[in-house]
Amino acid sequence: MKIILDYTSDLPMYEQVVKGIKDLIIDGSLKENDLLPSVRKLSQELNVSTITIKRAYLELEKAGITYSVSGVGTFVRVKDNEELINENKEKLFCELDDIVGKLLDGKCTKEEIIKRVNKILRGN
Repeated sequence: MKIILDYTSDLPMYEQVVKGIKDLIIDGSLKENDLLPSVRKLSQELNVSTITIKRAYLELEKAGITYSVSGVGTFVRVKDNEELINENKEKLFCELDDIVGKLLDGKCTKEEIIKRVNKILRGN
């Protein structure tokens, strides 16, 4: 499972694991009823404690993104990842709001910001 953790981040490891799994669902790498790695296997793969993975899996289950079958493992529950996509978009737009606020505080004009965004959207 391709999850990249930032060991220097202020974001707790279990939240980074949750985000990583959500990202894999959003991009289609994980689909409905896919079996997630065992707690032990993923903890070894990511070099974190089993408690971290257990907490991440518990958070995903609470959110309705996964379900557990006793003695078998944890599976992806999301049939339609639209909700996760919208959650991700909202988070990204909040980050954009923060960046635009910083740009305005840094004396950039609205026109300069719009010009830069349009340049990015054109791919230049």
